[in-house]
Amino acid sequence: MFYLRPDQAVDQIKVPTLVLHGTGDTFIPVQSSRDLIEKLAGPAELIEIEGAQHGIAAHDDPQYLEPRTQAWQAAAIQSITEWLS
Repeated sequence: MFYLRPDQAVDQIKVPTLVLHGTGDTFIPVQSSRDLIEKLAGPAELIEIEGAQHGIAAHDDPQYLEPRTQAWQAAAIQSITEWLS
């Protein structure tokens, strides 16, 4: 991963791309995904999961048992399914 530079190749990605990002992500800012989809050469869609942390989960929920985590992940799965259809 230290040698991978997606920022140098992102404008060459021409396939349809779906990006999901939690707006509460404290590891990677959601703005990075907003910027990414603007640079992709092909059709791209960003789905923001309001309040979700990295991994589309609630903060400190490693077992994914928190009801918000389960709701966010169900919404993410539904969004992915619709996008693929």
